Amino acid sequence: MIEILTNRLMIIPCSLDIAKSLIFHRTELNQRSPIEFPHNWPSPYIKSFLPFYIENLEETIEKEYECGLWLIIYYEDKKIIGDIVLQGRPSIDESVQLSYHTNQDLDETIAYEAIDAFIDWLTYQKKVNKVLMECDEKQHDIIALYTRLGLVCKKKEGKVLIWEISKGD
Repeated sequence: MIEILTNRLMIIPCSLDIAKSLIFHRTELNQRSPIEFPHNWPSPYIKSFLPFYIENLEETIEKEYECGLWLIIYYEDKKIIGDIVLQGRPSIDESVQLSYHTNQDLDETIAYEAIDAFIDWLTYQKKVNKVLMECDEKQHDIIALYTRLGLVCKKKEGKVLIWEISKGD
């Protein structure tokens, strides 16, 4: 299994077993897992995504874990603190779209550390040349984070800002 490690975090793809357990056997998952799954995780977005994700994993081989839901684990506490969603495989122009969710009580450096490590992994291991991310124009904390990560706002669609970072940046 792929593991992306930083000083404080471990980022791993969500397996079919974990995804199914989140929906069908949450109590048992909480009791048996060495990793803590907070009661407020997953977010409503991820909850709605899980059935599609499970269906996709059941139809593909295990290597496909790397496209989809990734778990951000705070290593010291062995606790899920968020997730990253890789929205499909790289396109013809070798670009991918990401979204992320982290516990709002956390220091912003955690989100920075997770996204930065994930983008590095994508560009060096998966040969991705461009990463796209979105946010609302009023999400000033996220805008600051994207700017700090080196993403550049390339487009505005209504109130949604489309951010991009290219491998050459």
